[in-house]
Formats: sequence, C-alpha cells, structure tokens
Amino acid sequence: MNFNGLTFSRPRILAVAGAVLLVVVGSVLPYLRLDYIDYTVQLTHFHASLFPSATFVRGVDPVWLPSYSPGPQYGRLQLALNVFNLGPSFHQIGAVVAVLTLACLFQDEINKFFWWPLHLAGWLLAIAVLPLVVGLVLLRQADVTVGIDPGFVPLTLAGILVLWATFRSHKRIDTYASI
Repeated sequence: MNFNGLTFSRPRILAVAGAVLLVVVGSVLPYLRLDYIDYTVQLTHFHASLFPSATFVRGVDPVWLPSYSPGPQYGRLQLALNVFNLGPSFHQIGAVVAVLTLACLFQDEINKFFWWPLHLAGWLLAIAVLPLVVGLVLLRQADVTVGIDPGFVPLTLAGILVLWATFRSHKRIDTYASI
C-alpha cells in the first residue's frame, strides 16, 4: 500500500510492529531486584519494571546497601552502581527514542534526521546488556543482593531488530545535496 512517499509493505510493518511490541513488553516486564536500606532504616526489597528501575538505580547511594562498610569498598560500590546504571539508562533512552522514530521506516526516502536517532537507539538497546551484566557481576562481588529479571531480553531483541531494520533501510536515506 502506497501513500504519497510512504510504503506500508509487509516487511516494514512487521519490523515496526515487532520493535514496538518488544519495547512495550520489555518496559512492562520486571527488570531488576535490589535490596537496600530505606530512610526508615529498614531492609527493603525493590522489584520493578524498566522505567522505575532506571530512575531508582540512578539515585542509589552505596551507603543504602546492606553490604556497605566504610573504607575502600565505597569506591568499588560506587563504580559498580555506575556501571550497572548504564544498562537501564541505555535501555530507557533507547526505548523512548526508538518508539518516537520508528515511523520513519515507512518512508520511501527516509529523512536522515529520523534515521540516525533510530539507528543509535538500536545500538543503545542492543548493547545495554553489557554494562548491565558487568555491573551485576561487580555488585555481586561486593555482596550486594541484586538481580536482573527477564525485562531486559525483549529490549535487547528490540535493539537487534531496530539495527536490522535500519541497516536494511540505509539505501533509502534521503540524497539531498545539502546538510
């Protein structure tokens, strides 16, 4: 089906619908678990999906972790939390940008100002699993009770699908001589 510069072919529809579905499922599924000490000095179990998890991990101070002890371990915990934080943050940013720019795949001549953010969002979604797993290993070495749930799998698969779709559509990027 063609509409004035847009083509809704089966492969394009499947790529866009698949990526949106994977991002939505990955955003809704449980993403991570973490035990911490809350402001009332009680041990609390945090268990949430992507968006609350990304926001929560950015705000965790190593002092809130039950395995915290003053000394050189503070620096290791801070590094582990920073590395671990990259995973949910990459998934969060990649998911939002991908969903906002996926419609450009229907264009016959794709605007490069939509294609590049979509392509980079695909990379963010695909590689976010690396800092997530490395941060998980570092946190577990520091005796922090933390775990990742299956929510990261559909998000990583969405990144791979977005990368596949953008590599396939690269030849359709606009050919304007300006910018």
